[in-house]
Amino acid sequence: MREYKIHEGSVHQRFLESRKPIQIFGGGFGNGKTAATCIKVLQIVQDYPGCNGLIARSTFPKLNDTIRKEFKRWCPASILSAFPTSKNSDNTAKFTNSSEVNFRYISQQGKMVEQSTSNQLSATYDFIAVDQMEDPEITYKDFLDLIGRLRGNTIYRGSDSTMPKIGPQFFIMTCNPSSGWIYKQIVRPLKQYEQSGHISDDLLCERDDNGRPILHEGKPVILVDLFEAPTYANADNLSKQYIKLMESTYKGQMRERYMMGKWASYEGLIYPMWSDMTNVIAHRDMENYLDDLVQFKRYRPTFVEAYDFGIASPSCYLLAFIDPEYKVHVIDGFYQKEFDIKEQAKTINALRASYGAGNELIYADPSIFRRNRSASATIGKSTPDLFWDHGKIRMRRGNNDITNGILKVSSYLYNQSHVRNPYSGDTHSPMLFVSDKLGFISDEMATYMWKKDPYGTPLDEPVDRDDHAMDTIKYLLSDVPEVGDILAEDSGTPSYMRWQVNTNTDIARDFRHG
Repeated sequence: MREYKIHEGSVHQRFLESRKPIQIFGGGFGNGKTAATCIKVLQIVQDYPGCNGLIARSTFPKLNDTIRKEFKRWCPASILSAFPTSKNSDNTAKFTNSSEVNFRYISQQGKMVEQSTSNQLSATYDFIAVDQMEDPEITYKDFLDLIGRLRGNTIYRGSDSTMPKIGPQFFIMTCNPSSGWIYKQIVRPLKQYEQSGHISDDLLCERDDNGRPILHEGKPVILVDLFEAPTYANADNLSKQYIKLMESTYKGQMRERYMMGKWASYEGLIYPMWSDMTNVIAHRDMENYLDDLVQFKRYRPTFVEAYDFGIASPSCYLLAFIDPEYKVHVIDGFYQKEFDIKEQAKTINALRASYGAGNELIYADPSIFRRNRSASATIGKSTPDLFWDHGKIRMRRGNNDITNGILKVSSYLYNQSHVRNPYSGDTHSPMLFVSDKLGFISDEMATYMWKKDPYGTPLDEPVDRDDHAMDTIKYLLSDVPEVGDILAEDSGTPSYMRWQVNTNTDIARDFRHG
């Protein structure tokens, strides 16, 4: 077995000592996550005699060229009774204590592809380790399918009292930072909880039969451990030449992502300053802030609305309020395909009523003012005409200047010095916040990219795909003052900020809270 230098208290040591059901080792290239996974699996194999484990990768070539070779390099020959040596073998390592490790790859359909005559669809595993879980061939459904097979009950024979008595039923994965489902479904909810205490529906924690978090001393029992390490964390096991080469070639966000191991550092993002940790607010906290402004500060909030129409693509509607310090809080909305205009109008009016918003103009995509925009439109009527017919909803053209709109949204997303965050109290804050119930905004922020020329150079034009929420936010800020004209402290609400004043705020608030 190779010698692997692990420092006391290091991220590698903490990973080896983790006992959570789901363990994620992420970070930069060469940070030792695959080697540490192999070492951990070998410990499990020896302490749970007769166990049956799975080591997986997205495709067969990746499986055999990476983690299977790495596992063989770390595995002492003295504990092996058989190891697959050819592509025609059953790809299962067998050990002298009757334990087995199956090397398999994962298909795009979310099912294990058979490399032997065994029925993997009904397989039971004591542990599962998936290398490079962010590979595009692996989906969230694959993750759920594999969790369903993690039901082994092999008895623990080691001497560590912290280890599970059976199983151990660990799901171990390695990954590099990406904007895919691992970040959205697992990492982001965990980071949100760690920073703000907010328990989202996606947070992996113990839950009751109804899906509600089970609290112990007021806190949920988290089921996932996340370990993140830059390339430098494994410097003792890497050559200096390798690190120097990466330092000389990886620049900007590529360096942040693949060397420093930072999540959401993606080359070509239009809004790299967006942060789920800062810009996304728990919905209840945003509602409480609005109620506090109305009830205790006697502030009549300004509401702003925006809309982007779609039939096969989603229609998007956003409702926001502006606080006394001119910060924009996007509190509700919808994002839905094939949504009948009559039902959209009903939903918009219901959302307005629930927050006390008035019946004012909605900033919308200018193209919808052309006739026959909607497939269901009456001859000669535009989409705004239909909204008026079905709900007395009035629309006006939003700002469709792409460059100007992106610059304005960016200015609201940047953290401003000496600007107070009304939720955290920090004095370094953005000017735009979004309710966490509007997850589609975070999803689009993570994939809203600049187009690139054939040489990979970013162009001043967004990729025109899955950008309906991004367009709607640009319309939303059409007539909101520029950040440069905004004061951090309120000295009374000026007249130009009093559009859409609603006199039925108390009634609407009561309606929302039942």
